[in-house]
Amino acid sequence: MTQILMAVALFILAAARVPSLRRNGKDTVFMAAVFAGASSLLISPPVYLAVDPALGGINITKLALNSFMIVGLWYLRTAVLHAVNPEADTRSPLLRRLPLIVALVFQGIFFVLTGPTTSTTEWGNQYHDRLPGALFSMTSIVFIAWSCGEIAWTCSRYVPRMRRAFKIGFTMVGAGAAISCLVMLKMAQEALTSFVPALLIFGDNSYFGPFEMIAIVLVGVGLTIPALAGRAERRQAAARLERTMAKVSAIRDKALHGTDMDRVLQINDDATPQERLHRMIVEIWDAELVADAAGSGRSGQSGLTREDRDYMLLVESDFDLSRTR
Repeated sequence: MTQILMAVALFILAAARVPSLRRNGKDTVFMAAVFAGASSLLISPPVYLAVDPALGGINITKLALNSFMIVGLWYLRTAVLHAVNPEADTRSPLLRRLPLIVALVFQGIFFVLTGPTTSTTEWGNQYHDRLPGALFSMTSIVFIAWSCGEIAWTCSRYVPRMRRAFKIGFTMVGAGAAISCLVMLKMAQEALTSFVPALLIFGDNSYFGPFEMIAIVLVGVGLTIPALAGRAERRQAAARLERTMAKVSAIRDKALHGTDMDRVLQINDDATPQERLHRMIVEIWDAELVADAAGSGRSGQSGLTREDRDYMLLVESDFDLSRTR
């Protein structure tokens, strides 16, 4: 049941990222949630035992769910590092993906070397007494621990510089990643106990299950908070832009009144709101120049008041030209 809850939490996170996916064409948090959610779903014993026989009944589902987990963690690591420090990694794409490629390749090799066994959710009982089986588990454990450790370290360095929702969200992400590292240490102990009996002194791992759930919930909620906050900020920005455009449009009509410009200028319906605002700003100042030239420098030719001009200067100072590109 715990695994199903974990999967549901991750798929909810994926659903929350759909607007970002539609807006940008890609979203690493969405990909991380989808792969990790699929892995959590397959870990559930009823799902595992329903899927694996259809794939040959030799635990190929275990290879699939471990691979999904590795890919999901890779996307999560990429998303967090890019969010908190976009310049963190400037290497070529191949070098950046090398840890992911190595983990997936070695995991496949150790799975094949372990040999086929009958479908079972008790993975450790059949695999961890064989060296290739233990190394198969250690491959994913080491990769997950490395990814979570880097996420926790990055968050601890950059979270203090963040503000409000982002600070809260990435604090939770860092805490969840740190807890995951501890969970991986216990899993590594379990995987290596058959070959290093001394590790038995650290006790049973069964009570560590809830910590997995806590870690995933912290990371999932932590990533959702900035997404929701960003969506609220975008709505507020859109409302501000709409109010600004309404006021600037009225000023534009006033500025163009009495000039030939109002008879030749056409509105581009396909332009973005930022592009239309930029054009209106340019048209207003052009109309002012036309009015000044027609009046030979005498006041009274322009239809704008001092308040209109002050407002336009304020809008122009706040306007981000990069948004029109």
